Amino acid sequence: MNKPLVVPTLILVLVLAQRLAFAAELQLTPAQLDNANLTSATVSTRESLTQLKLNAILTADRRKTYRVAPVVDGMVTTLQVVAHEEVRKGQVLAELRSHSLGQAQAEYLEALARFDLAKAERTRIEGLWKDGIVAESRWLKVDSEYKSARATLQARRRLLSLTGLSDKQIERLAKQPNRLAVFDLTSPIDGLVTGVEIESGQLLSAGQAAFHVDDLSTLWAMVKIPVARLPQVKIGVEAKILVQASPGQSYRGTLESLGGVVDTQSQTLTGRIVLANPEGLLRPGMYAEVSLSGVTSQGLMVPATAVFRVGDQNYVFKVLGDGRFEPVAVDTGVAAGGWVPIVSGIAANATIVSSGVAELKSHWQYQGGE
Repeated sequence: MNKPLVVPTLILVLVLAQRLAFAAELQLTPAQLDNANLTSATVSTRESLTQLKLNAILTADRRKTYRVAPVVDGMVTTLQVVAHEEVRKGQVLAELRSHSLGQAQAEYLEALARFDLAKAERTRIEGLWKDGIVAESRWLKVDSEYKSARATLQARRRLLSLTGLSDKQIERLAKQPNRLAVFDLTSPIDGLVTGVEIESGQLLSAGQAAFHVDDLSTLWAMVKIPVARLPQVKIGVEAKILVQASPGQSYRGTLESLGGVVDTQSQTLTGRIVLANPEGLLRPGMYAEVSLSGVTSQGLMVPATAVFRVGDQNYVFKVLGDGRFEPVAVDTGVAAGGWVPIVSGIAANATIVSSGVAELKSHWQYQGGE
């Protein structure tokens, strides 16, 4: 036979009794009112801009980071820069000697020589043909050889372009035979060399990473936004960023995107803030404090000082007059800028206690416990 649950029932009764006691109206004497130094406010509709305080880690802007690699295989003959050096676009980072490039260049020069001969022969025969000295069949043969030489030259030139050589570099080949098989590995941007993965004498294969060059004029601040705060976040809002390396100086950024998957462990969503770094004082890996402007909302608001908590319930004291106050249970939103949104529990234009709440709460609890 099951025994009756006497103890839990007794606890429930006590809890209900306490809540009924706390729900009673509070009455203060004139002397207690004078000592309490209470001030009041009216429940009113206000516009509130949420500010989220978050931690962030600075990272490089992935749209401005470059992995520099040769498009031909070769041996590193000269290392021109090392890590942490600032470089300009087009600056030579390293020189390679490439057998495959040298062969392609030699084939191009051979095709160029054949083309020049075919062009000169075509010009000569064309004049003779027009004068009726040579047969048309001879002219057609020479013209065909010229077009074939031109096509071969164009194909050889395209191959050199695919190795990264510019038009000017290709055009200088015939005048600089000592540059055959030499490949200049250059920087694609103005930036900072953040990684060097090669050394002189090393043999590189095509596509193998040699340098990492980053443009740090802009950075990303990666923040973790709690799921509960997501309704207050909107892409495009402004962010204020502080770092220990620049005390007293703040940086401005914009929330550019939100992740698509919530972290199951922390229940947060990653946000990406893009910020300018014109002086180059910020570096990837730095920790930062972020103040993120939330969504502007409008609704009933009360001063944050007016709200107090008992157990898991928020309350405000409604002013009834003649030293009488009513503790009213309210459902609230997230506080922002010293104001708390009221979801339910009290109507607009009600007068509430805005300061001195702690002392009033102690009187309420004392009277309720009598």
